[in-house]
Amino acid sequence: MIRRCALFIFVLFFISTLYAITTVYAGPVNPNISVIGQIISKQTDDAASGNAGRTSLDLGETEIQCDAYLNPYAKGVFVFSIDEKGLSTEEAYMTIFKGLGDGLGMKAGKYRVGFGKINPAHPHTLPFIESPHVLAAMLPGDDGFNETGAQLSYLLPFPGSWASTLSADVINGSSFHPNETKAAAGWVGRWSNSVLINDITPLEIGLSATQGTNNVLWGTKTSVYGADIKTKIPLSAVTKLTLQGEYFANDSDIIVDSTTGNFNSASRRGFYAFADMQFWQRWNGGALYEQYNPAENKDLTNKSIKGFLGYALLEETTLFRLTYEEFIPEGSAVVHTWMFQVLFSMGPHKAHQY
Repeated sequence: MIRRCALFIFVLFFISTLYAITTVYAGPVNPNISVIGQIISKQTDDAASGNAGRTSLDLGETEIQCDAYLNPYAKGVFVFSIDEKGLSTEEAYMTIFKGLGDGLGMKAGKYRVGFGKINPAHPHTLPFIESPHVLAAMLPGDDGFNETGAQLSYLLPFPGSWASTLSADVINGSSFHPNETKAAAGWVGRWSNSVLINDITPLEIGLSATQGTNNVLWGTKTSVYGADIKTKIPLSAVTKLTLQGEYFANDSDIIVDSTTGNFNSASRRGFYAFADMQFWQRWNGGALYEQYNPAENKDLTNKSIKGFLGYALLEETTLFRLTYEEFIPEGSAVVHTWMFQVLFSMGPHKAHQY
């Protein structure tokens, strides 16, 4: 009898220990895996597109995300994208949010740089299909401002509902000189603030700055400064109004003689602003306006007006989006573009409301 009791206790102990071990280590060995796919239909009268006047139907970029807590103090994230060019690593980084001291955090790896509000966000999280043109015109990088680097952040000890964070990044800097293989590091700084206006209405305000070398041979620089603001106003239990805008200032040294290194300074400015109304729980709609000086000619001003409408089928795993844009480049013909997108998500990382 005693042997049976001892054997029973041993079996219980073994099972409970095995359960505890697998529970503790389940996070690192079993990451959350999500896949987000899309189908895009587009019609434009842009003669430069090669598809003017015809309706195209394409499988857009597919995104695969894997993330898990490495331990109670750190988390790892991998984001892979698949398109007609193949498979690429969009992001691969770790964050440390505890253990470094009160208010201190760290991030290292390859990630979408935290400049402003839209650049750090993945495109599928936005209420419209494509990011504003002004981001590509003002920020470095061919496909968003995405860099390999390390960031240190500090949550300032402000009282009340005011949350204020300072962050500084040292980055590889290749986005500033994509056609050169030589290394020249850059930096990014941001001050972000969030406060409740009347207990239910948040207000977010941020300032960003970055600088890098656009020509390693001659050491010429590009500096970009930005300011952003966002609020989400609850109008009822099922109706919310999001207002957001960003302003950009780009100051660059432009090489005019590659043999001597002579350069001119070019200053360009731009901004966007949009309003997005979420209503009837599953619908959203709004409009965006932007204008900026294009990189090819700082004396010109391009403008764009975009309207958008979205619908979630039951919830966020299946989204339908429709946009119409009138793009007005100074000195060129106006371009009209219709786009329709279907987003479908599997896994915990959804194409959620922005």
